[in-house]
Amino acid sequence: MEDIPTPKGYPLIGNILEIDPERPNQSLANLFDIYGPIIRLYLPQERTLVAGYELAKEVFDESRFVKSISGPLRQVRELAGDGLFTAFPGEHNWELAHRLLMPAFGPLSIRSMFPDMQDIVSQMVLKWARSGPDHHIDVPGDFTRLTLDSIAICAMGTRFNSFYREEQHDFAKGMVTVLTECFARSRRPPLPQAFFSRQNRDFQQEIDKLVSIAQQLLDGRRKHPTSKNDLLNAMINNKDPKTGESLDDQTIIRNMITFLIAGHETTSGMLSFLFYELLANPEALAAAQEEVDTVIGKEPITLDHMGKLPYIEGCLRETLRLHPTVPSFTLQAKGDQVLGGRYKLQDSHVVAVFLTGIHRDKAVYGPDADAFKPERMVGDKFTALPPGAWKPFGNGVRGCIGRPFAWQESILAVATLLQNFNFTKANPSYQLEIKTALTIKPQDFFMKARLRDESFLDRAGSLASGPSSDGKDRPEETPGAQQTANLKPMQIFFGSNAGTCEAIATALAASAQSHGFKAESMPMDDGVALLDKNQPVVVVTASYEGQPPDNAAHFLEWLCRNPRDKVEGAKYAVFGLGNKEWSSTYQKVPTEVDEALARNGALRLTDRVALNVTEANVFNALDEWTEKKLWPALGTGQDGDREVTAELPLQIDVQRRVGALKHDLLLGQITETRLLTTKPGAPRKRHLTITLPSALTYKAGDYLVVLPLNSARMIQRVLRRFKLPWDAMLTIDPKAITTLPKGQHLSAHDILGSMVELTQPVTAKALGAVKKTITDEEEAAAVERATSNPRALAATSLIDVLELCPSASFSFGAFLSSLPAMRVRQYSISSSPLADPTVCSLTYSIIDAPPVSGRAGDNFHGVCSTYLERLSVGDTLQISLRPSRAGFNLPTDDARPMIMACAGTGLAPFRAFLQERAIKQQAGRIVGPALLFYGLNAPDEDDMYREQFDEWEKRGVVSVRRAFANASDQSEGCKYVQDRIWHDRNEVIELFRRDAAVYFCGAGIVGLGVDKVIMQIRMEQVNCSEEEAKNWVSEQKGERYWADTFA
Repeated sequence: MEDIPTPKGYPLIGNILEIDPERPNQSLANLFDIYGPIIRLYLPQERTLVAGYELAKEVFDESRFVKSISGPLRQVRELAGDGLFTAFPGEHNWELAHRLLMPAFGPLSIRSMFPDMQDIVSQMVLKWARSGPDHHIDVPGDFTRLTLDSIAICAMGTRFNSFYREEQHDFAKGMVTVLTECFARSRRPPLPQAFFSRQNRDFQQEIDKLVSIAQQLLDGRRKHPTSKNDLLNAMINNKDPKTGESLDDQTIIRNMITFLIAGHETTSGMLSFLFYELLANPEALAAAQEEVDTVIGKEPITLDHMGKLPYIEGCLRETLRLHPTVPSFTLQAKGDQVLGGRYKLQDSHVVAVFLTGIHRDKAVYGPDADAFKPERMVGDKFTALPPGAWKPFGNGVRGCIGRPFAWQESILAVATLLQNFNFTKANPSYQLEIKTALTIKPQDFFMKARLRDESFLDRAGSLASGPSSDGKDRPEETPGAQQTANLKPMQIFFGSNAGTCEAIATALAASAQSHGFKAESMPMDDGVALLDKNQPVVVVTASYEGQPPDNAAHFLEWLCRNPRDKVEGAKYAVFGLGNKEWSSTYQKVPTEVDEALARNGALRLTDRVALNVTEANVFNALDEWTEKKLWPALGTGQDGDREVTAELPLQIDVQRRVGALKHDLLLGQITETRLLTTKPGAPRKRHLTITLPSALTYKAGDYLVVLPLNSARMIQRVLRRFKLPWDAMLTIDPKAITTLPKGQHLSAHDILGSMVELTQPVTAKALGAVKKTITDEEEAAAVERATSNPRALAATSLIDVLELCPSASFSFGAFLSSLPAMRVRQYSISSSPLADPTVCSLTYSIIDAPPVSGRAGDNFHGVCSTYLERLSVGDTLQISLRPSRAGFNLPTDDARPMIMACAGTGLAPFRAFLQERAIKQQAGRIVGPALLFYGLNAPDEDDMYREQFDEWEKRGVVSVRRAFANASDQSEGCKYVQDRIWHDRNEVIELFRRDAAVYFCGAGIVGLGVDKVIMQIRMEQVNCSEEEAKNWVSEQKGERYWADTFA
């Protein structure tokens, strides 16, 4: 027999500190990653936890294990007593209630509930339709309303009317409080109850409220009996066929509470996770909606449709596989047991089954087990799964009695919603955050719903008493509206993660008015419902590692389904951005959009723009393209003035100031900041550790997104140039076309500090507009000298120019209008969550370079890197997480070899990879060999994390091969990382033959060198041509070779 792996604990509290109460499931997943599929914890009670299918299938054997009422579930007994969900094995009232209530959940009974279910779903549909397409739907909140009202009316004949109140029903609010406290109680150390007197008092008060609600329902039914064959009547009137007994009132109330909780909480979570996954996987959403359109069309949904939607059923099953809403349950041994022939368990020992691990076991579901693929859960593929590999409804005789109810309710809800709406995330960059109590749900997940048929509300009778059919109140016509009434409509769709493409779209919309167009810019995903082929259409987008931006994936997937009737005849243009250093995916998404539009009969206004952002000022390129190509193609080439900068209409108030910055980001806090480079005067590289908000979880290889602030000195330069006091207030005209907040009092300091890019290179259009307002000849000559060199101009900001010409009457409104919105920056995380899931670290370089123009003055400072450098321990910053794409993460098999190459701070993700493997190795796991090729300057300058890497080398986690550019005599004569790869190519070849995964992270020019040396090795090994080797390297990318290249 073997000992079960156990993390080191502490006296009294055991392993409690291993589990983060805000994200317990992530904590457990990390422990399983470290120690393997079985672990033993003391929380403080001894628990064995299982997360692998081979061991779990033994625990599911009801002849060896029986349900255990322990942990949080034991605390729920304070509310539900011996109800069906919380009864101890063998309790008489469970057997009695189970026999009485099984018929109430039979097929005929469930089918009879369909009209009531449809009634509640219709209430939700009407609410969403009337709220309009821009309303942010609280997904978990509204699905909680749906499922609570459904179980209340179907099982107990009462209406909670949750969709007609702003807040959740008192039962729902009380239930959340009780379940949260049950979870907290299960983790408390064994201290006297006096320490928790307040919590205990509040807990009992909430229990009393819930019992009172159930008692009122029971009393109401007894006073006003009905003949309805529902759950409540079954509990009141039926007798046990075996003993002839009836349920007493206490047992009825306990089971009413059980069904009201279990009948809505888990189903609402499942539906919430389902819509998150559908919106994150546009191909699945399209397939589900296509099934609804094919099977149901526009006809009313009937009971007969419920069995004809296999793909939607697959979506529900796959959602519960990835996100079991009750992530674990406990069983106890019936006598001494041995698991897997290796681990001995004593009689009555409690085993917790961690469903998230079992449902993602790669031995069962394959290497893509973490991916949402509904097709694996449809038809024969689902029935062919090994017994017990999918267990979201519990185990055996104690499994969920209400599963048929939840299934019918969910299929009806999903089909109805997909029939009537197109959906998008309210925040396109939202990444899943999980809220944990006894069950789990997405946290802060909002989406928008746009009616597929705008006449829906007319048919529903809304025009007599509600908003207009588009869900928006019609405003009165204003003088401004009259002035723009003759403008022709135009649509601009953008796909943007970092904000650059959105800024371009906004700038284009602002300039369109002077050319006779009233342009509206919106995310590409809105184009699925809104693209109007009778208007000119411009698409501005980039690719992210070959994938569409977060707010463009649904649009691209829709185009690829060839919606010719929606697109044919539209006049369009595509403005594509990309980085040529990512050669294999350069302009991939813009090209796909352009070709799909043309394939479906749309008419090109101009050839697709393919802009390399490393070589061009994007706003200059936009101005040039619109003036020379777009506006002439639309017949308006002479209408505008390319040197007129739109002035942002605003009022300045110097009396008050407020903060008005709002972003879809969360606050992190700095816990460590230190310099990594050791040589004075050398380019600075730094380490930063950030405590994450509780909702954020990450994997090794992921990115941290940071929204920076401009420096105080840059802000002061602008305020000084425009003679504004530090507390000046602005109000931007509500009719202005801008990404800045409109119609609000905003501090000029806040706008300049956090909302616009002050260091953005000046555009030719803005430069021309400034020159027109200069009245001093010497100043005009100075501006001409400073901007005549194209290389210098590319590093010259608008404020640089304005400081050269005090006489220029260029207004503050024109200045703001010429600047793009502040962009987020993306950094590879340099830590593993297995070290501490609550923090992450960054490894970054400070951009601090001499001015290209050669003018005397300060160096050019990178906005975000210098912002991070200014932060101190305790400071907060606005952050989010972005997952790595295209396979840039650790191999799923810990024993698989790795080959990594990087230069400078490209080391960041590989430090995370190796930290994770080192932690697993220390816990007894076998990890494969790893080669790290690392380019840097010199041993005494920037050999970052040297002590840590030396320790990992001693333990056999990695072998580091350095290349010192300024000390090649200390790196086998190798100056650059590609030189070192060539020098050690025999070891590279050996690991590659052993199926090594290959990674690169660093600047594009280094990446080209790495690609070239891999080609040379290939040519030497197989005696092929350079072209053949190049093609071979391209084939490996995305299969065995993954690159993360930055400018």
